[in-house]
Amino acid sequence: GYTGFPCLGVEWQKLENPDMRTALKMKPHHKGVLVRRVEPTAPAHAAVAAYDILLSFDGVDISNDGTVPFRSGERISFSYLVSQKYTNEEAVLRLLKDGKEVTASVSLAAPVKLIPFHIKGAPPSYFIVAGLVFTPATVPYMRSEYGKEYDFDAPVKLLDKLMHHMAEQPRQQVVLLSQVLAAEVNIGYEEMLNTQVVALNGVKVVDMRHLVSLVDGCTEEYLHFDLDYNQKEYLHFDLDYNQKVVLATAHAKAATQEILAMHCISSDRSPDLPGGAAAAAAAAAAAAANGAPGSSAAAANGADAAAAAAGDKCKEKAGSGKSSRRR
Repeated sequence: GYTGFPCLGVEWQKLENPDMRTALKMKPHHKGVLVRRVEPTAPAHAAVAAYDILLSFDGVDISNDGTVPFRSGERISFSYLVSQKYTNEEAVLRLLKDGKEVTASVSLAAPVKLIPFHIKGAPPSYFIVAGLVFTPATVPYMRSEYGKEYDFDAPVKLLDKLMHHMAEQPRQQVVLLSQVLAAEVNIGYEEMLNTQVVALNGVKVVDMRHLVSLVDGCTEEYLHFDLDYNQKEYLHFDLDYNQKVVLATAHAKAATQEILAMHCISSDRSPDLPGGAAAAAAAAAAAAANGAPGSSAAAANGADAAAAAAGDKCKEKAGSGKSSRRR
């Protein structure tokens, strides 16, 4: 199947300033670029470190401006050499580490994005507890929320994670409290939208599956959700707050099914999450037992439930005439 273009997994900067080159112990004949960051999930992370100097890629010397020879009399960014490789193919790097030249062979892998650009045609992942709807941040989701100009209209903190943050492990996601289905159990939390869930009961949330397992396995009296809140003010700058959502565990879980029924949602989670397939099957069986025409198919359809849960709130926003823009 299609694996996409590989990446080296490093961020770099030019080394055109002579004082910087001298301070980094580069000899007069040395040319290359400074490695600023290395993606923790990239295979190169084992061989390349921040502040190494990348001198050459596969035997092609890299200039101080990050270019390599291209056609006759022309030069191009050395990332062109990376794009000519296949995923999982090896590349030989020549590096300068603290003034010493070393050679390393690294594998080139497809990038792991903290906020992925594609969900490969899968229905959106979601989880609902006490009317709180959780979903992972993805570019398709951001586009549905903020429109075609999501890269201008979305909250700065989400855009910062999209453009600059690196995943610390392959399965890591930015889990959002996307909306709240208003009910008595969640009173006071109704206006929380697209807020990142950082931790649950003091445990850092890694991804959706992790959040589900933490909620399902919670034996404590309360569910403490720690949120990284971002609010846009009319002065067009962002104010960050550490917010908390607290729910009585037993009450929250008991109220979930009533809220799902109120909003005609067949399952509290999408089939890709722990217990999701079983929940969908149980909902389908219950609908079939009740003899509701067509209900079993709808209950088994995780995509329909996800659409109902995650919603397309951009239509609501368009109808309300409200919009927020980042300056």
